[in-house]
Amino acid sequence: MKSIPLLCLVLALLLAGPAAAADNDGGIEFSASVGLGTGFPWEPDDFADDWDPSFGGMLEVAARKSLVELSVSFDYNFFLSTGLQPDDANIVTVFGNIKIKPIASSSVHPYILVGGGYYRYWIVDLDLSENTLGVQAGAGVEIDIGESQRIFFDAKEVMGRTRETNNLRENTYHIPVRIGLTFVF
Repeated sequence: MKSIPLLCLVLALLLAGPAAAADNDGGIEFSASVGLGTGFPWEPDDFADDWDPSFGGMLEVAARKSLVELSVSFDYNFFLSTGLQPDDANIVTVFGNIKIKPIASSSVHPYILVGGGYYRYWIVDLDLSENTLGVQAGAGVEIDIGESQRIFFDAKEVMGRTRETNNLRENTYHIPVRIGLTFVF
């Protein structure tokens, strides 16, 4: 799993050149997205063992030119503790992202994305928190449901460099899965 972000980055860079050359409409498309879903604790093992899948949401604003999109996303996940203590875990990310959408002339728009930025992990009841760097990579699809609306589904692998607060000295990984609406302006 740890090589997925690198693989997605390589694919995004390989597709960016041909994708930009394939679509010469010249305009910039702006959009805003809102989504809900879940997130699965992945690594380290104590994170995956001690917390259930989360409830989460995301907001994103984006600008697209040709088949390349730049966006800023805000994502929140709330993981319920599996133990008797109410030590629920929270993860917030604010990431800059690059999305490559290799198909332009269709009502279905698959994409891959890579991004990185601010990653905050905290457990309120333990008074434990960490602000650090995070990265993500993933894939998804948008489907036109109107002239300026799309429904989307995506899944990402997100890694936070949480070495300070983790006894095993491993980074924290989780996999948010979202479904939502995109509004195009």
